[in-house]
Amino acid sequence: MSSDPVRLSRWIRRTARVAFVSAFLVVLAGSIVRMTGSGMGCPDWPRCFGLTIPPTQTSQVQWQPDASYAEGRMILERDSLWIAPNQHRSGTSFASDRDIGLWRHYAKHDYAHFNPFHTWVEFINRLLGAFAGLPALLLVVLSLLSGIRHRNWRPLLPALGALMALGFVAWLGKKVVDGNLIPGSITLHMLGALAILGLQLAALRKAGACVPKIHASSRTWMAIAAAITFAQLVFGTQVREAVDHLVHEGVARANWISQLPDWWKGHRTAFWAVLAAHLIWLWPGIQSGKPTQWECAVIALLGGQFATGLAFGLLGMPAAAQPIHLVLAVGLILTDGWLLGSKPLQ
Repeated sequence: MSSDPVRLSRWIRRTARVAFVSAFLVVLAGSIVRMTGSGMGCPDWPRCFGLTIPPTQTSQVQWQPDASYAEGRMILERDSLWIAPNQHRSGTSFASDRDIGLWRHYAKHDYAHFNPFHTWVEFINRLLGAFAGLPALLLVVLSLLSGIRHRNWRPLLPALGALMALGFVAWLGKKVVDGNLIPGSITLHMLGALAILGLQLAALRKAGACVPKIHASSRTWMAIAAAITFAQLVFGTQVREAVDHLVHEGVARANWISQLPDWWKGHRTAFWAVLAAHLIWLWPGIQSGKPTQWECAVIALLGGQFATGLAFGLLGMPAAAQPIHLVLAVGLILTDGWLLGSKPLQ
């Protein structure tokens, strides 16, 4: 690695961009996991059924006679999940193996039905999460190197914060699996991912990334818009958890809207506050007839949010709209945050 400070800063910016894109892909993958109901596709963590490579067939998660099982291996028998406390070779029947302690009932949750599609959707989500850790770690190393060699410590704090947040989210992911998707943990998991993305953007800015320009008069309303949008995102997670409760009760998708508690309508109505706050700070650029590319991006994100929200109400919460709606909301918050640190446009 070159000792040239300009070149090193360029490498830090490149790595921060890769780390950001990687983390954003994890957010997208996580929303697809939620959309498909694949959150418990792997009943354990970090492995899947105790295997490094997840199973693809039901026979791989069923007990087999005279077969070798490693410690931690999981199987489904008698509509229950079982785990091997020790490495062993199976005998002639599952019942006899269970009676002598070769299998122990896994009581952390009630997973009982193997679905290979759900398993692999969840596994790919985990792989993307693991991959996201590599550029995040490299970003810390490069930032530390910049501090030691050139006394430029500015990118280190957000880079280190992002790496620590990534570790926390990974740990929380294990807790979510162990707790069979505890609702509060899922929301915290998503907010942790948002913190990772925000910190990586901060590291990118501290490393000298090109800063956009906006109208100086827009800054106050931009901060208000960002705060309202964040609150709206948290509100949306509560609606999603209410939907999860309906799914658990077996309510059909077509009936979700009618079965949701009345308070969910507050989330729908609050979008108009989000829109109004953004339009107030966007107005100088719109009025000039020459909005910046960042202002155009915000307008596009707001339009996408409106369209997917409308689809929820008119089309009965279509599955494909859910990850799009979440990703657009995250993108809007991050764009607001990035622009808050911009230079005034004269």
